[in-house]
Amino acid sequence: MLRIIVSIKQVPDADDLRVDPITNTLVREGVPAVVNPPDLHAIEEGVRLKERYGGKVTVITMGPPQGESALRDALAMGADEAYLITDRSMAGADTWATSYTISRAVQKLGGADLYLFGRRAVDGETEQVGPQTAKWLGIPVVGYVSEVREVKERSVVVVKSTESLEEVLEVPLPAVLTILETANKPRQPDINSLIRARTAKIPKLTREDIGAEPNKVGLAGSPTKVIKVQPPPKTRNPEIKYVGKDQDVIDWLVQKIRESLTEDSGQSLKYERPKPKAKTEREVWVYVDHVDGEPNPASWEIMGEGRRIADLMSTSLSAVVIGDRVDKVVGEAFQYGADKVYHARTKGYNLYDNDVFTQALSRLVKKYSPEAVLFPGSRNPRELASTTAIAVDTGLIADCTNFDVDEKGILHSTRPDFGGKEMSTIICPNHRPVMVTVRPGVFRPLPRTERKGEVIREEVEDLFTRFKVLETRKVERRNVLAEADVVVGVGRGIRDPENIKLAEELAEKLGGVVGVTKPLADSGWYPKDRQVGQTGVTIRPKLYIALGISGAVQHLVGIAGARKVIAINLDPEAQIFQNSDYGVVGDLFQVVPELLRRL
Repeated sequence: MLRIIVSIKQVPDADDLRVDPITNTLVREGVPAVVNPPDLHAIEEGVRLKERYGGKVTVITMGPPQGESALRDALAMGADEAYLITDRSMAGADTWATSYTISRAVQKLGGADLYLFGRRAVDGETEQVGPQTAKWLGIPVVGYVSEVREVKERSVVVVKSTESLEEVLEVPLPAVLTILETANKPRQPDINSLIRARTAKIPKLTREDIGAEPNKVGLAGSPTKVIKVQPPPKTRNPEIKYVGKDQDVIDWLVQKIRESLTEDSGQSLKYERPKPKAKTEREVWVYVDHVDGEPNPASWEIMGEGRRIADLMSTSLSAVVIGDRVDKVVGEAFQYGADKVYHARTKGYNLYDNDVFTQALSRLVKKYSPEAVLFPGSRNPRELASTTAIAVDTGLIADCTNFDVDEKGILHSTRPDFGGKEMSTIICPNHRPVMVTVRPGVFRPLPRTERKGEVIREEVEDLFTRFKVLETRKVERRNVLAEADVVVGVGRGIRDPENIKLAEELAEKLGGVVGVTKPLADSGWYPKDRQVGQTGVTIRPKLYIALGISGAVQHLVGIAGARKVIAINLDPEAQIFQNSDYGVVGDLFQVVPELLRRL
């Protein structure tokens, strides 16, 4: 009988969260909690597999007693049983402690053939708990599964989709899979299922019940610590005009648009070395992601920020390259700022394989003991960082967009949380190396220079893999948003999907493209690949024009690299104005048609 365990999370409804103006922290009291939306796809996949092959679906969640409501939603969708893992000592857990707790709970329940997770949690966007749970359990993980093609007696065949590859993989059971939102459409329970779920008994499991060690759970057991939570910072100095109050607003707006498209960026490409804040003996490392020897450009962005962090720590910057045929990657690492390159040669393995690459990176980390390891926030590096953090017993901070170093040499990593409504600064005080995934598109690579340095090659022996690659297909996902010089962004102020035509006219007039906010993409008003923001695309156009956009941090993260930002919004208090260079307070349905006539 096929046994499936689905791990889900209950999250606050981000639309109802607000920031307390006095304490600058999120107000969570009275905010309704919902099933983490990506987890609905994991539940659906589990139920579908049960319908295809027979078996049993168990759903678990770790959290406060209120988490029971999320489990009842899962039961209504077709799960057979549910367990709530709850204990005061588990509160405040990071992904290291959370995944440890989940691993202990599923072992207490007797284990399973398949463990399913949603790809991400919308309150944190880490994408770490599934892979880290697999590492605790000692079983393989396949992240980013777009299709579960076949479950055999002792293995499962799945399709894994990343930014540049689609792979058909066969892995032995038991295994962990993280399910993409594109894999299925979650069902709506019927009334009888809802009634049955409402009266179902949901057992509770405490820390003692699952045999978890006290020093590995909750806040006390978490290697990473949140030291500061604050609202999003003001990033620009806006010049604001009011329709009906200021004269010649449209002419002024036309002038600013033309200036934005013709002026020089004013930004020197020359790297200016910062003044050191501390002296650190250990190195800063950047993991260089590649696809069969072709570097992921996000790696060079991270190298640029890694250079600054290393200089703040008065230490050297090293690149880490894993693979067999990677001479091009090694050479470019020096050109983009590395002082040294560690090449872990994995003979016979050039494409990413989680087993092989985790073994290789773990051995390097244990042998050379770096201070920090930075990873591009692309799919495979996120998965690798997750499993390696467990292998070397350290903390992992996800999706960061800003860094600093204190006088003790401790790295401060800042990231958006809760759909972008707050910024959290996180440290890893007692574990080394601190490991961090970095949001792609936020930082700029250093100017490329012809330089060389020391290459330390390590032949990684005794490699093993549990993955059998059945098919591999490279995919070209051209991102028009990331390439555009002009992007016209649309938010909920557009009111109706038909009205997006107005933005399309403006974009066409300026030789640009249209992007949308997360709510519009989630509602199907515009293609998902046109979503701008933390969970969408990070852009760097010459000009970004925001139409009817409020300015959630989730969105602001995506436009931070724009040279100039112009906002048009009816609400003078909209956060977007504090993050714009120029703003017009007025009705976009009056301003944009007039703007089109004048351009």
